[in-house]
Amino acid sequence: MLIRVMAACLLLAACSSEPRDLRVWTPEDHAHLPDNLVDRNRVPQQELPDLTVGELLWQRNCARCHGTDGRGGPQVKLSFASAAWQESIDDARIAQLITMGNPPMMPAFGELLTPEQIGELVEHVRGMGE
Repeated sequence: MLIRVMAACLLLAACSSEPRDLRVWTPEDHAHLPDNLVDRNRVPQQELPDLTVGELLWQRNCARCHGTDGRGGPQVKLSFASAAWQESIDDARIAQLITMGNPPMMPAFGELLTPEQIGELVEHVRGMGE
């Protein structure tokens, strides 16, 4: 019994003290490592693709269903590259479809994307025309 009381006292004493020199972590703490910690010769150089905002938004939100090139995917056979489709629709209607969706297949993105991002997607879709 005495051992339990002593153990409880030790636990309470350890929990009641505030840690010293405790800093709040910020992303900047790891943003720039000191040069002596990074051997720049061992870090592989990568060529990052030069993607537009519209392309990035497309890859993240649209490519799964519409394909990476907009020519359709497993669920959607419509090709945005088709000249006939490009001529049949105006920018406002494309923006409306992105914003409101096209039930039951296409979800609405109006709550997820800003009007500027939707504009970038419209521009990207227009660039898919053959």
